Amino acid sequence: MGAKLVWCMKALHARGLITGSGGNASVRLGGGDEILITPSGVYKAELEESDLVRMGLDGKVLDGRWKPSSEWRMHTEIYRKRGDVNAVIHVHSPYTTGLTIAGRNIGLILPEIEVLEYVCPGTEDLGRLVGSRIAGKRALILQNHGVVSAGRDLLEAMTAIEVLEEGAITTFVASLMGGAKVIPKEEVELIKRVYKR
Repeated sequence: MGAKLVWCMKALHARGLITGSGGNASVRLGGGDEILITPSGVYKAELEESDLVRMGLDGKVLDGRWKPSSEWRMHTEIYRKRGDVNAVIHVHSPYTTGLTIAGRNIGLILPEIEVLEYVCPGTEDLGRLVGSRIAGKRALILQNHGVVSAGRDLLEAMTAIEVLEEGAITTFVASLMGGAKVIPKEEVELIKRVYKR
């Protein structure tokens, strides 16, 4: 599990979705009340399995030489609220974050993605807010901050991040060309049904 978490962070870094010091991810261990989470203060592109921190959903560090990510409260709150979630990723994706900072609507392409009001990063308040809004969702945009995704595994959580950023890039490019043409709601529903097969 740790090797996949390290791979995930390196892949997100290579794609420009996280920086060396920003962004974090975790996985639930054995479907229970413990997680493996990325550490705070370790350069993400050079992360090693031995850098990961094992902790309980109660916030208690169980193993690791580093402090857990400052966003551990958000991660543990998601796991407590969603028994189906085994992976959580938080990124500062530039296009998604940039568009929301500018007040631009990504919802033209991905209408079901909710943008949460700004709350100070790394706080219990942010953890509670995300936990209260994550039900039934793969991702949430954190105003002026970034994106958090939740998946049954790392690949599902990572895919949600990548699809959202692709939509943000497309929205940004369309805005440079005069604006995006909105896909009718019925067509959006059809696309969702096709991709659920």
